[in-house]
Amino acid sequence: MPPSFEPASLVVATDSQQRQRFLWLTAARVLVCTVIFGGTVAVYLAEGHSLDGPTPRLLLTVIIAIYVASLGYVLQIRGAPASRLERLTSVSIALDLLAWTVFVYATGGASSPLSTFFGLSTLTAALVLGGNATLWTAVCSLGLYGLLALLMATGLLDPPADQRAILSNPIETTYQMVVTVTAVVLITAIGGSLADRLVLTGDALVRAEVSRASLARLYEDVLRSIPVAIVTYDAQARIESANPMAVLMLGHLAPDLLGADARDVLPFLPPNLGEGPAASGDTTLESPEGPVPVAFHCAPLYDHTAAVRGGVVIIDNRSREERLRNAVEQAERFAVLGRLAAGLAHEIRNPLGAISGCVELVRETATLDAEDRKLLVTVSRDVERLNQLVTDMLQFARPRPPDLQPTDLAVLANEVVTLAKTSGGPESNVNLFVGGDPSVMALADGNQVRQVLWNLVRNAAQASRKGGDVQVDVRTDGDDAEIAVLDRGPGVAPELRDKLFESFYSGTARGTGLGLAIVKRVADAHGGRVEVRPREGGGSVFAFVIPRGGDEVHDEVVEMVRATSSRPV
Repeated sequence: MPPSFEPASLVVATDSQQRQRFLWLTAARVLVCTVIFGGTVAVYLAEGHSLDGPTPRLLLTVIIAIYVASLGYVLQIRGAPASRLERLTSVSIALDLLAWTVFVYATGGASSPLSTFFGLSTLTAALVLGGNATLWTAVCSLGLYGLLALLMATGLLDPPADQRAILSNPIETTYQMVVTVTAVVLITAIGGSLADRLVLTGDALVRAEVSRASLARLYEDVLRSIPVAIVTYDAQARIESANPMAVLMLGHLAPDLLGADARDVLPFLPPNLGEGPAASGDTTLESPEGPVPVAFHCAPLYDHTAAVRGGVVIIDNRSREERLRNAVEQAERFAVLGRLAAGLAHEIRNPLGAISGCVELVRETATLDAEDRKLLVTVSRDVERLNQLVTDMLQFARPRPPDLQPTDLAVLANEVVTLAKTSGGPESNVNLFVGGDPSVMALADGNQVRQVLWNLVRNAAQASRKGGDVQVDVRTDGDDAEIAVLDRGPGVAPELRDKLFESFYSGTARGTGLGLAIVKRVADAHGGRVEVRPREGGGSVFAFVIPRGGDEVHDEVVEMVRATSSRPV
């Protein structure tokens, strides 16, 4: 599709060309007047005549007037609009015609050799104004010349007093008139044709310049909008250009990149830059946010003669693809774990039920002493722990998509805390209470959020000392809803925060290593996140953050969970 041209751009460019031509012709006029001035002074002084005569005074007066007018033209033309420029040109041509008429009158009338100066005004009109102005200037020139010749021939206009003794040769006069008329006509014809061609050429040049500028802007816009990093370097491996994505990805300011050695900024470049075929591969770039997985492609950069002038590097951020790949791999692991968990649940729960039943029967025997009863309590506790482990494995390995319903998270938190206080587990050994907003509505799966909160409360209770405070804080944060569980435990080291949500990783001997992994899975399915941060004054804050609306749920994660849960076991 051809680029569009703005009429204003063409007008500005044409005005600039007309102004430049006018200045050049003004300079030519001054040069001609200077030659006439110098010639007049030289001739009169060489022949011993005084410069006080009528002819030299008239010539010098007109020349000085032309000097002053030319200076005025230069001062007036700066920044003049198109209409003012045309008026100024027309006035200057009219004054020039009067000046040439005076020159012809003072230098012999119709037989004056300066009569050809009328052609200079015609040429000025052709080059600056063009069109009909050229024809009208020629008509005016011939009219003034003919009127002067007629007036002097009939005696109605006498020559200057110091030239009345000079007899005019009719043949010479007639010859000069024919030369003058012929010159003006030829200049009009040729000048008009050249002016038309000049206008067409100037318009073509202006359009070409506008097209070049438009293409340059389009090129810059494309480079600015491409979502991959593009870096070019010269034959000495110095960086010549980098688009905004490259500046963002490489973590350098644009002035620091330009002129830098490409091998220092991009260490993955091949050693033989500019030689051999293109190279590509995968690597990791260090950025202010940490390592970034990228795919790169290096290729020679050719000029218009097909010679290699450097190279171009295209870098694509593969972080999203890497996350999706990890999610797929994790989904595969969950599928395997689901099949394993289902088999284990069947094989383990039946024996566990039998063991639990036998323990309860034995505990009812009256002949047991205190030590035996203590051992049976230990057996019952471990049986319950194994049963909880199997349950967690099934919930983690075979998740279901969240059933999003309007849920009051504050009410749900109060229910879980009330139940936890009477559970008899580690949750009942700490001081549990709920804070924050009295009501926080969000689209969520109440059962899954209840499981998340139960795991977070149990995790905080296990990390706290007996009788310590554990606070459940529910509040809104912009478009998000947050359930934060705060404890006064030993805290979590920064290097361990990423490992907390891995499967079967537990910071305590009593944990199964699946509680926080389930929390993260539910957060991902709700399009949210889990944040771990230190608590002021000691302890940790585990925050479960989800969007309050339903449009923010991550479709990709939900589909992955749905696909995983539907696999046959």
